[in-house]
Amino acid sequence: MTATETGSARRHMAGALGIYTAGGLFWAFLPFFVGLQVSSGGLSQVQAGSLGSAYLVGFSAASLTALWWAPTFNWRLLTGVATVSIIAALLLLADADAYFTGLVSVAVVGVMMGSLWSIAYRIFSVSDKPERSFAIGIVVSYTALAAVSYVIGQFVVPGYGLTGSAYLLSAVILVLGLSGLLIPSGPDKPDSASSAVADSRPDSHPYRPPLAVAMALLGILATGFAFAAVWTFAERIGVAAGFGSARISPVIASNLLASAAGSVAATVIGTRFGNRMPLFAGMALLLVSILLLTWAGTFWSYALAVAGLGFSVGFVLPYQMGRLAALDVEGRFAVLIAAAQGIGSACGPILGGVAFDAGGVRALLILASLGVLVSTAAFLSILNKGETS
Repeated sequence: MTATETGSARRHMAGALGIYTAGGLFWAFLPFFVGLQVSSGGLSQVQAGSLGSAYLVGFSAASLTALWWAPTFNWRLLTGVATVSIIAALLLLADADAYFTGLVSVAVVGVMMGSLWSIAYRIFSVSDKPERSFAIGIVVSYTALAAVSYVIGQFVVPGYGLTGSAYLLSAVILVLGLSGLLIPSGPDKPDSASSAVADSRPDSHPYRPPLAVAMALLGILATGFAFAAVWTFAERIGVAAGFGSARISPVIASNLLASAAGSVAATVIGTRFGNRMPLFAGMALLLVSILLLTWAGTFWSYALAVAGLGFSVGFVLPYQMGRLAALDVEGRFAVLIAAAQGIGSACGPILGGVAFDAGGVRALLILASLGVLVSTAAFLSILNKGETS
């Protein structure tokens, strides 16, 4: 690789890191957003959860349709449109009194942030070392999101509520959106290192994954469901346990840092113990963390459970994606990973809200535990598939 190509690759990576971080901002804010809608907005747990699901439905829609729009649209222009649209939706959300207005606003935020993530995933995947690029993306993004989450929870929400949070998020989005100037204009453009994408574009392949690949996608979806169901109501679980918001906000931020640490651990361990043992060890840790929240009688057990939740998800996802990649040897269906995560995460908040309203924290955590068990069963069913790949 020439010096010019190296410089372009680094510039594209820097831009992708910026828009990837921007695309995760509302997800990091989601527990506080749901809590504000219940405590100040007068919504029920189900209504507040449905707002979280509307965001994730929009996110999933953008991811599912990326097979069509990613090779066609100008990425830099789309990043600019997404930045302006997200800011407009956040400012509208800050002053929205009607439930429907809030529903539409968060859906727009979801679509645009899903688009940013899809572009970032494309850029990461065509780098010289995609595994390393994904790991760097998770570490950099989640660390930044943890800092923003801490500031919002500790200083903005208590004094300024949803309005102040929306203004701060808009300012951060504006700054991160400028990094879109550093990304390539698209996979078909000569200034991109993504000619490999154009050569093996998944658009031309039929949407019919083999059963083993479908089971892996189901496992990833179920993991996203379980995590989202708990994450969305993490702040409410702390409140129900009797902890104040000043103590809860650092715990929420620790979840994001723990997710980054989990991905770092997965990168360090790699496949020296194979793929199976780390995968199922991570699933076991995820289940234990959820169950620990059920009996979180002290603040430190609550904090440990939330941090364990983040660490286990950050640790297990690379192995789940690696298992799917081993099955999908032609790389046709790996682009559906983000969609599987998004769909699972979209179902988590609203069904979690139903469980929370019906049976409290314990019912919510039982539902999330079932999601982990479904994911584990899905990966167990393909344990011996694709070994020759």
